[in-house]
Amino acid sequence: MSAAQASNNLMQSLRKKGLRLTPQRKLVLRILEHASEHLDAEGIWQLAQQEYQDLNLATVYRTLNLLSEVGLIRQSYLGEGQKRGYYEVMDKPEHYHFACLNCGRVMELRSDQLMQAQRDLELTHGVRITNLHLKFEGFCPDCMQDPDENA
Repeated sequence: MSAAQASNNLMQSLRKKGLRLTPQRKLVLRILEHASEHLDAEGIWQLAQQEYQDLNLATVYRTLNLLSEVGLIRQSYLGEGQKRGYYEVMDKPEHYHFACLNCGRVMELRSDQLMQAQRDLELTHGVRITNLHLKFEGFCPDCMQDPDENA
């Protein structure tokens, strides 16, 4: 989805709820659309500060809650016992998460075999899977190179 389409979808979703498309809402959504990593609210706020210095963290949290309510983003907890949520846009290609138990790094993984398994489950059980949260945990390549770190 292009930035213009996402902005249009956001505007339509907000209008249905009687809300406006503010510069802050557009900025938060744009940051998430172009993110190359998983961002929490503070990470989004730090990036937003580069463009909009008056934006405060509370506004970012309210915006994230609103964007989640209208179905444009989702929040995931990617580490074991983690209280910090990470946000991503809903229309991202199907992927799975890997969280490093040592450094906390989160990676996106894609797998044709897992996507096929999902299709097989749908056919076998007569269901339609619309949302899937699959997370793998272990050690990332950087942490595996230091044997003392993951012993």
